[in-house]
Amino acid sequence: MDPHHRSAASPSERRLRLGVSSALKPFALRPSASPHFRLTSGANHLRDRRSLRQLPPGLLRSYPFLPHLILLLLLSHAPYYSAAAATSAATAAAAAAATAAAATAAATAVYPSRDAGHVTFTSANHGGENVSGGVDTSARRVLTEPTVASLTPANEILQVCRSAGPAAITISPDLNGQTWRGWGTSLAWFANYIGKLPPEQLNQILDLLFDPSSGIGLNLARYLIGGSYNLTNSPRFDTADWESRAIPGYRPSKTGPYDWTRDWRQRKVLEGAIARGVDEVDAIVYSPPWWMTITGDTSGGNAEGETNLRPDSYGAYADYMADVVGRFRSHWNVTFATMNPANEALEGWWVKGGRQEGCNFNAAQLERLTLAVAAALRRRNLGTQVAGFDSFVGATLGKQHRFTARLKSSLKRINVHQYVPPPSNTTDPREYIENLYVGMARMAIGLGKDVWVSEVGPMWVGGGDIDVALFMARSAIQAINIMGASAWIYWQAINGASATNRNAIKWGLFTIPFNRLSNETAPPLDIVFSKKFFVLKQLAQGSPRGSHPLQVDAGNGCHHCVAAFYHPTRQFVSIFIVNQQDTSYDLDFSFVSFGRFDPESLCQMEMWRTSPTEDASLIASQSYADMPGSFSATALGLSITSIVFSNVTWM
Repeated sequence: MDPHHRSAASPSERRLRLGVSSALKPFALRPSASPHFRLTSGANHLRDRRSLRQLPPGLLRSYPFLPHLILLLLLSHAPYYSAAAATSAATAAAAAAATAAAATAAATAVYPSRDAGHVTFTSANHGGENVSGGVDTSARRVLTEPTVASLTPANEILQVCRSAGPAAITISPDLNGQTWRGWGTSLAWFANYIGKLPPEQLNQILDLLFDPSSGIGLNLARYLIGGSYNLTNSPRFDTADWESRAIPGYRPSKTGPYDWTRDWRQRKVLEGAIARGVDEVDAIVYSPPWWMTITGDTSGGNAEGETNLRPDSYGAYADYMADVVGRFRSHWNVTFATMNPANEALEGWWVKGGRQEGCNFNAAQLERLTLAVAAALRRRNLGTQVAGFDSFVGATLGKQHRFTARLKSSLKRINVHQYVPPPSNTTDPREYIENLYVGMARMAIGLGKDVWVSEVGPMWVGGGDIDVALFMARSAIQAINIMGASAWIYWQAINGASATNRNAIKWGLFTIPFNRLSNETAPPLDIVFSKKFFVLKQLAQGSPRGSHPLQVDAGNGCHHCVAAFYHPTRQFVSIFIVNQQDTSYDLDFSFVSFGRFDPESLCQMEMWRTSPTEDASLIASQSYADMPGSFSATALGLSITSIVFSNVTWM
């Protein structure tokens, strides 16, 4: 999507000015003054029988058999739950006797002061950092584990979790088998610019995005195979603001050979991302090479809805994609998980003279191309599959019936773009979102495919910087809880800041100055952080790859703004609460079937928050003799809060 069509937000910003030679230090995780957390029960509620009425309505509509299945499972496992409860209680008592001070703290639910000796924090992956002061924390792991968020039309009423008293929420083991694959970003178009920066500057930026210690820790990336843009046909690309969108293709002309030295800037960024922990990479194209197009312009066809791929070029275009995928595998040691042969092609809005590459296809044309790409990849035995359709949720649902079973079975997964125009024909936007995402979940289940949010950004969102950030957080929560998404990939992680690009901070996680690609001297880094950076840091570190989304049961719509995860190998449960209101509200949580993992160690709770005055800040930490069965928490106005319990297992 083109982020620069939208009006500018009015961000409350944080700036970090860096010269070429300066070193970027990780931002501090700062204990804050107000914990907003109350323990209401010290024993795990293993005998809870949650009300079936609390299941999200979208889930019940999708799976009407679930209440009967849940009841059958509970009855068949009742002896196990009772035994587990007895064992857990005995273990908790022994641990409490051995650690009287910790047990007392757990029972009273009073946070220790920030200078208390046992409140220590380290990096989740790089131990040794001591934030509390004076205590060796090298042997302990901190969970900077927060969550995901959701997409909401701009006119939606923000009071989602409403009830007469505190909202009651039950967290229980996952029912649909989701395994979270992670968080990521598209490399288009910013990588085509930052790849030219001096090593000191480039490493600083790559650390911010992909390093789990000093930055967000994104683990997914999407690489754009360019179309050798013919700048003479579209001068709107030929400016410092826009020229990074002209991704160089690897075959500049129909008769010329491949030139594998092209697009070196984006490849350099991808290499650095993989070195910092990116473990899955997809490839995508926006347009055929210019010499395969009808208009000679990779930004689109002659009119809306008209394809720009020459009728005789479907096979050549498929071979072009497969050749590039093969080169990455054989020479650059990158095997793409999927090849995505189109971008928002079903929407039909790509017209020549535009400000980014794009190509329209109707369903029959897109099927023809996708099957040709799948065949080309198989012939080369590249280990890469095709994905579809990289369109809006509404377009995907509305046109999926036009594709054959053969095409659908060839897809590795369904990719959707989580942009939802504000509905004009409903008084309940939240219900509109739920019905749309439930439809997407049903489609994916019917096809036996995973759903990925392969692109998302703050389209149609107004307000200030914190409003945009929390909107994005709720978008992720809704994608996970309602759509059943397995991954969430942000669109434009970095934007270039300039006088003609004032909207950059709305879309970018942070901005830096862009100058002309031909200018070998980069300007000093002037990094302007958006609150989205800190929100996504919470989400990515709190729900890493391999986590399992948990069932959030609440009859008041809280599954739109509360998410929970369990990581089976790292033994933690994380809960994330998004509050887009100006005022705070209380939530009462209860757990089903969770207990302590290691009987010899205490459970640890940590709380993190981003708000207008906090940036992924550590609010408080507490030790417990066992996993609390229930607790209450206050969601501060205009914030995302992460509550993480470590040393936890699913009973």
